[in-house]
Amino acid sequence: MSVVWTTIVIIALLFPGVFFFIGLATYERLSREIIRSGVVSEIALATAVAVTLHLISLSFLSAFTGFRLSRFVMPMVDYSASPSHETATQITSRLAHVAYYFLGTATLGFAIGMLVAVGIVSGWLRFLAKHKWIYDIVDRGRKGGIVTAFVMTNTVENGNVLMYSGRVHDIFLLPDGKISYVTLKNCARFFMSFSGDAPKTGPHLDLFDGQKSYRRVWDYLLIDGDNIANILFDPSVETIRTSDEGFKALQEALAKQRNEAREAIRKRTEELLKRTGADANTIDAAPAVAKRPTEG
Repeated sequence: MSVVWTTIVIIALLFPGVFFFIGLATYERLSREIIRSGVVSEIALATAVAVTLHLISLSFLSAFTGFRLSRFVMPMVDYSASPSHETATQITSRLAHVAYYFLGTATLGFAIGMLVAVGIVSGWLRFLAKHKWIYDIVDRGRKGGIVTAFVMTNTVENGNVLMYSGRVHDIFLLPDGKISYVTLKNCARFFMSFSGDAPKTGPHLDLFDGQKSYRRVWDYLLIDGDNIANILFDPSVETIRTSDEGFKALQEALAKQRNEAREAIRKRTEELLKRTGADANTIDAAPAVAKRPTEG
């Protein structure tokens, strides 16, 4: 029975390190090779994080609440010399405090993991990452920017290579840094010809050309990494920029369109009045007439 309890205690003590990795993966999810390279190193790092957080937490409790670990665990250490009912009382009276402690340290580990992930993606902890280039793409996407990818595939026919272009929606890396897959939106296909002195690209053809845009639910194109010969990421194409001047210009344009629409309706109404011989009062009274119940 003691072996079982020992295992449970060890697992509980590792919670801060485990939740550190959970927090790391919730924000940083593309490259799995961050600051670890295997199962042994992951366990070692989780243990190091857990021990560090436990030391910090116990030091904090000791400094600000007068908590002493020795007084807290001593009754449970001498459980064999105490009556069973007294041991059970001692243990149950401490369960709530133990639960709060492990919940707090696990939450702290999760928060630190997310903080480290944010630092890796945004740049100030980028040196911890093994594959650093991918985070330029990830960070731009998280900040509302657009990255356009030009994908050269392995499909070649008569000296023409099939290529795709589109906005990067998702990308995932293998542990060795190779692309597992890339998902594009607003996709187009085209060919690159090597028949001349220099490679030339043909016209870009929309993959959904001829289909009505409002009928689309989504338009993802998934390209497997094994089918990619090369890929170019360009953050300068289709970049969205917002500004107060642009928003003001948009509002003015919408107001102008509304005024033009009202003016067109007014002119059309006047033409109809002239043709039918009615006057403005007839038009104004039309809604009221329409609302009257039909007699008979």
